[in-house]
Amino acid sequence: MASLRKPQNQSLGDIFSYALYALSRYKYVLALKSYLVPDPFDWQRDILESLTKRKCINGARQSGKSSIISSVPCHGAKYFPKSLHIILAATEDQAGEDMGKVKEFMSCDPSYPEVLRNSDSEIELSNGSRVVVVPATEKSARGYSRPKTIILDECSRIDDMVYKSGVIPMLTKNPECELIAISTPNGKRGFFHKITQNDGWERYEVRSPWDVTDDGWGLVAAVDEAVYRATMASRGIKAYYSPQHTSYEEQIFNLGEMCRDMYKQEYCCEFVEPNEQAFSYDEIERMFKHTIEPLDISIPDAEPLDSSGFGNYLGSQYGRI
Repeated sequence: MASLRKPQNQSLGDIFSYALYALSRYKYVLALKSYLVPDPFDWQRDILESLTKRKCINGARQSGKSSIISSVPCHGAKYFPKSLHIILAATEDQAGEDMGKVKEFMSCDPSYPEVLRNSDSEIELSNGSRVVVVPATEKSARGYSRPKTIILDECSRIDDMVYKSGVIPMLTKNPECELIAISTPNGKRGFFHKITQNDGWERYEVRSPWDVTDDGWGLVAAVDEAVYRATMASRGIKAYYSPQHTSYEEQIFNLGEMCRDMYKQEYCCEFVEPNEQAFSYDEIERMFKHTIEPLDISIPDAEPLDSSGFGNYLGSQYGRI
């Protein structure tokens, strides 16, 4: 672990190793050997190595989304002095979990910068970097300037106004900011659903390798992963089967405790319509699409009316009174 230290009269090998960890978040996480991510999965490696500034991860529950993403501010705060890293979580409990994971990664690095401030919501380091982890409210998302990282955890449960009026302004003149949105689906609504359909983002899908049978009571193996990945790649999505969900016995139990639609949403990453919704999402969308030609209700030109006869009639009537 000595090679994690900043080079000071060290060998060329140590200097090379330090530079490698600074440039590669994946190699850094491997070196930490945290119990959270002892050996990153392929999809976790790909996300850590990606240089794209806008990432969207549509992932099954307990697939490892929050764990791997919590390593991002840990790495950035160390290797980019005076940088700001923000995690906005859907709930206060989720924020606490995320902060715990960030601190776990930091504790695995014996050469991590000294922590000057250590609270439930903020860590300040001796190199001037800060990591802020707070519940995602419009108020808590305001007031930060030029963060290097913004992570939206379980963002399908985050209000749209937090994203529009809190997060988007932080990207102003801040092209180096890395914005990562992670979540399981929560119906076909909200900004998370929209960005999973937006090819301006680098999109990932990490789902169960099982499909629900037509009757809703059983599971069958999904299509071969190579076929699945090729199909999703044609839509611009990097897709993976989750190694966390390979056990048939475990997943059939989960299905039995849920309804079919809930399993599809929580584990198959499908945006399922709420059963109580009177109109489907697609029906509502069609209401606002102007695809019907407007009716021609113009009135043709008419001949002017001759009112002289009506005047003679009135004169005759008044003459009788």
